[in-house]
Amino acid sequence: MSESSTSPVKPRFRLAIIGGGIAGLTLAVALGHFSKKNSQESPLEVHIYESGPEITTVGAGISVWPRTWAVMRALGVYEDLARASVQALDKETGAGGGLGDEFKPAFVFRKSNQPSEGYEFKRVMVPNGSTTMHRADMVDVLVRHLPADSCTVHTSKRLLKYTQAPPSGQKDGAPAYTLHFADGTTAEADVIIGADGIKSKVRASMYDYAHARDCVPQQGGESAESPRETCERCARATPKWTGTVAYRYLIPTERMREVNPEHAALKHIITYPISHGKYLNWIAFVTISGGEGTTYPHKWVTDARQEEITANFGGWEPEVDEMIKLVEKPTLWAIHVMENLPFAVDGSVAIMGDAVHAMTTHFGAGGGQAIEDAYILGMLLSDPRTTLALVPAALQIYEAVRLPFARGVVNNARKAGLMYEFNWPELYDGAVRAEESAEAREKAEREGLEELGEAIQELWQWQWKEKVEDQWAEVEKRYSELVKSTARAESSGWMRRCVIM
Repeated sequence: MSESSTSPVKPRFRLAIIGGGIAGLTLAVALGHFSKKNSQESPLEVHIYESGPEITTVGAGISVWPRTWAVMRALGVYEDLARASVQALDKETGAGGGLGDEFKPAFVFRKSNQPSEGYEFKRVMVPNGSTTMHRADMVDVLVRHLPADSCTVHTSKRLLKYTQAPPSGQKDGAPAYTLHFADGTTAEADVIIGADGIKSKVRASMYDYAHARDCVPQQGGESAESPRETCERCARATPKWTGTVAYRYLIPTERMREVNPEHAALKHIITYPISHGKYLNWIAFVTISGGEGTTYPHKWVTDARQEEITANFGGWEPEVDEMIKLVEKPTLWAIHVMENLPFAVDGSVAIMGDAVHAMTTHFGAGGGQAIEDAYILGMLLSDPRTTLALVPAALQIYEAVRLPFARGVVNNARKAGLMYEFNWPELYDGAVRAEESAEAREKAEREGLEELGEAIQELWQWQWKEKVEDQWAEVEKRYSELVKSTARAESSGWMRRCVIM
């Protein structure tokens, strides 16, 4: 046997994933899946750097929609994930819903902001309805599917920044990066993927480099003072407060049944079940007038008091009051987003998930969009045709396909939230017209809510009409064209060199 057949296989390049949440874990699973599928003799060396002491997650519930199930099915994770989920129930049989094309209720919208009994005004119908689970259950499934032979997880590694080697220190003409952690250690990587959330340090470093290179005017050989935060382009790398805060709490389902066995929350009207129905994930949103786009003056996540919730939702219908009485130790979250980020790739560094497109929760799509990012990045980076020199161009394809789509989801999620609060122009706004009779007011309200419900249904249709497989096909098409054009350029260059010699 030759020496090369017995020596360890040298990886094509070293890939650092910053963040061990759903986005980073799904990317690692995707890389392992595609590497195995392609039977690669030269796999990637993958390192996950997680800031916490263990792999865990922030938040409670997550919704899984048809697009996300398509990704998980393609990655071979579907069965394990389905076992961890709370699936929509079939109204006729009571059995759990599976994948398919039958439209079922995903959300039931109910007018509740009055002391009298509320009423439903719209059921949003989605193929197979709503599937929900606890985020920790999804993380556990993803951890079990990590490729043990090519992926190493490092915990307690909170990234401060990355630095890029000068041209003299670069490997094979490609940039080499150094990761700097809060514990004083460093690590090297050839490729960096930032899956480190809305407060991403990878994004901050990326935009610091890009701003200094592209935006800061040069005067006398020295950079003039021009902070990134005031740059028209690069300021968008700073998270934006939506003007909304959310009170969160997990209500034990059994306690809800004790209070009211027929409570609508058990049928997914206001909250949704997680952890196999053990808890109801309860979220109450409050929008502060004039707050959107301003700086939130407090910590983004704090403990709250039940009295605050009562002050905001007192006088609502009895079912809301029943839930509020069960909320004992809520937390308050200031909802921030990444709005219209101009780019997500710089050299061999890319960002994904909330680092790129953190959004409001009104579509329940933040986790799903991160998973879609992961699948496409996994496709591109694990492709046996992807050399280190080709990585920057491959990442540009990821950005070209995913960034515009995800920005659209961010913007439409904002629009959906405004509709939910009766605050979208030219649709039902909840205003009471005192000059009309009670009968006329009720009729106008019902008609206005019906129109609003149809607008909400239409806004949701991207979840099943926009096929995630179309993006995969577009990526494959663009990448094949890139590989062919690169091969032609290299061949042409080799021929010219031969002629000169």
